[in-house]
Amino acid sequence: MSTDQYIDAFTVYLRSGDLSAMARFCENSSHMKRLAIYRNGFYKGCVDALAANFPMCEKKMGSEYFRKMARCYVDRFPPEQGTLVGYGLSLPDFITDFIKGNELESKDTFETPANQQNKSKSYLNLVDIAHLDYAWLLSLMSADSSETLTIGYVTQLMEQGSELTELNVKLNPSVRLLRASEEAFAEWISLKTNSSGDVRTASSTVDFVMLWRLHGAVQARLLSAAEATLMQALKGKGCALGEAFDAAIKVDENFEVSDAFTACLQNELVEIEKI
Repeated sequence: MSTDQYIDAFTVYLRSGDLSAMARFCENSSHMKRLAIYRNGFYKGCVDALAANFPMCEKKMGSEYFRKMARCYVDRFPPEQGTLVGYGLSLPDFITDFIKGNELESKDTFETPANQQNKSKSYLNLVDIAHLDYAWLLSLMSADSSETLTIGYVTQLMEQGSELTELNVKLNPSVRLLRASEEAFAEWISLKTNSSGDVRTASSTVDFVMLWRLHGAVQARLLSAAEATLMQALKGKGCALGEAFDAAIKVDENFEVSDAFTACLQNELVEIEKI
């Protein structure tokens, strides 16, 4: 029997718990029973990774309930890579189905704790909090920007007579933009008490949140409608700086371009291909 056959059989066992798949590779029933160590270790590793990647989600739900849900997620979406770094990409969508009961055979198994009077209230903001957790993780793990647009470089360009509005810039790799309600963001901040001092908040009339890494620490804040438009314009391949600011001004004619540009430089939000 080939190594590939063994790996396939072992994978089936880890996924299903069906020992028959491994029968031909074990000498006796005692050996087969010992396989449970590997299956338990597989689930523990996956669930621990999800708890690490979605800490505020776990905190909101409570460890016991989160881990029960996480085990269901592992059954549905086992890791497809040789690492658990970043595992849980589809967990926010899974939570949506979880709340609706679509992923569970018995929803009663996951009733919320007795001290939570309103079940729907206990799930309020949960999906947004999961998205925020994962965005924070992606921002933290993102590549460094080697071409950050700095105040020093802008000063150099101005001395050379360059027109700043014609600069083609884009968001640096750590910037993450996502929709999340202001209430969910506020709850995420309150759950994240151990790093609340690192998070910058601002009033907002729209549900856009920006996360980015600055000097090794992930920052987060709500965006105004004009700020969100500006950042959206700079996503992907980016565009001319003047075009991005024009788009923001169309949303809010009182938008302070100079303040926004200074904030972009101070927070190292954009990068440029230097000439």
